[in-house]
Amino acid sequence: MNRIKIFSLLFATISIFIFSCKDEEDPVESPVKEYTAIAAKFGSAFDLNSLPNYANQTIPNYITKDNTAGNDITDKGALLGRVLFYEKILSVDSTVSCASCHLQEYAFGDPDAASTGVNGTTGRHSMRLINARFAEESKFFWDERANTLEEQTTMPIQDHGEMGYSGENGDPSLADLIVKLNNTDYYNELFEFVYGDAAVTEERMQDALAQFVRSIQSFDSEYDEGRAVAPNNNAPFNNFTADENAGKQLFTAPPQFDQNGVRVAGGVGCAGCHRPPEFDIDPQSGNNGVIGSLDGGNDFTNTRSPSLRD
Repeated sequence: MNRIKIFSLLFATISIFIFSCKDEEDPVESPVKEYTAIAAKFGSAFDLNSLPNYANQTIPNYITKDNTAGNDITDKGALLGRVLFYEKILSVDSTVSCASCHLQEYAFGDPDAASTGVNGTTGRHSMRLINARFAEESKFFWDERANTLEEQTTMPIQDHGEMGYSGENGDPSLADLIVKLNNTDYYNELFEFVYGDAAVTEERMQDALAQFVRSIQSFDSEYDEGRAVAPNNNAPFNNFTADENAGKQLFTAPPQFDQNGVRVAGGVGCAGCHRPPEFDIDPQSGNNGVIGSLDGGNDFTNTRSPSLRD
């Protein structure tokens, strides 16, 4: 084999090696197809090629409870859920969205005792949604009537007073809303972007809304700053004042009573129901007689409570 052949063979081998390495190191991502209806509706607010980080937010290692159970957060799904959450056409007269009663500036809750819906006010206070994911309890609503967050998400839509798609006494039904969404061009594109086809279904709505709600988290409080370096929940936090550590001890420690039932030592036992560090409620906690609805009636059943964080 002469030198020219050897050189040509060597050059070809090196070229193949270089270009194969380049392909491995610098994969070219296909851009998302153009969705004209989404662009017309949302403009520069959405960049489908660069989605917000919903799925991989930082969670402290001392946070261990998670009620996700089979509907993991994705950036695409949570984005769709966010659009639905703020969408007023989910109510019969297009005046109320989920966000109307769950305001971001109030930890996705409502400062009013009762929220205003399309046909009056709610029977109970609208529960805060922040950190809803980080709890042992998977049921939702104060009376735990929804077995999962997914199930809960479309129940207010189907409530006569809240969003009006009850399907009763002349109200349109959820099926009517789904027809409306299927006839809305930007929802055709959003559901195709997330699910691969444009079909709007209740299950898809539930999954997307639940993903968005579970993505709403907050772990930047002074409590978190102290807990991050403390060996456990009960140890004093070095960033707390003496009074704050004393208050934390009262909150976490169970009370001690004498034979007459008088508290003589220990704390006040708040953590027996509201358990740190998530500050979720123990699923076996009872309501202890708090009113079952704003128009009267006591409720002694087990109760759901939002996280005490934020």
